[in-house]
Amino acid sequence: MKDQNKNKSDKEDLSWVRKARKGNKKAFEKLLLKYQKRIYYSVRKMILDHDDANDIVQDTFIKAYSNLHQFDEGFSFYPWLHRIAINTTLNFQKKRSRIKESFIDPEQDEVTQITIEYGNPLEEVIKSEFNLNLRQAMNRLPLEQRMVFVLRTSEDLSYQEISERLDISMGTVMSRLSRARAKLKEFLQQYSSDERIR
Repeated sequence: MKDQNKNKSDKEDLSWVRKARKGNKKAFEKLLLKYQKRIYYSVRKMILDHDDANDIVQDTFIKAYSNLHQFDEGFSFYPWLHRIAINTTLNFQKKRSRIKESFIDPEQDEVTQITIEYGNPLEEVIKSEFNLNLRQAMNRLPLEQRMVFVLRTSEDLSYQEISERLDISMGTVMSRLSRARAKLKEFLQQYSSDERIR
């Protein structure tokens, strides 16, 4: 059933891509509406800043529209679009002289929240404190490690898929992921028994 839905979605995307290539802007708007939120969430987990993430998402769709002629119809549209988003994110960070040290207000951050339902107020406080510390720890990771960690844990991509999207070797993927996990465990030592950081 899942494969049937994916095939239907891919066919729908391809139809919109073909129309957009012929100048039909409404068709591209449908692709934008379908994937804008998903791309935003992915970028936001890596960038951790709402305004910057919005700028990157806009740039991603502008680049995608400008390069539709390069899209290979033998593949799904979303991975191609996601790759553009990743490259745009990397280029954005390279242009900056330093990574922002500012921290996201937990009241405004719904993207990186790890939501686990608890039954009592004490556990709610512990969960909230963990989420706050996790976001601070994520903010301290180098972007390359954060990207691999997010793609593996939040996007649920395989090592091979991460390797292809970031255009790096499988060994580099595993190395960056290992370093990210080690650093997060170090930053979050007080929660070392918590399954969420294993």
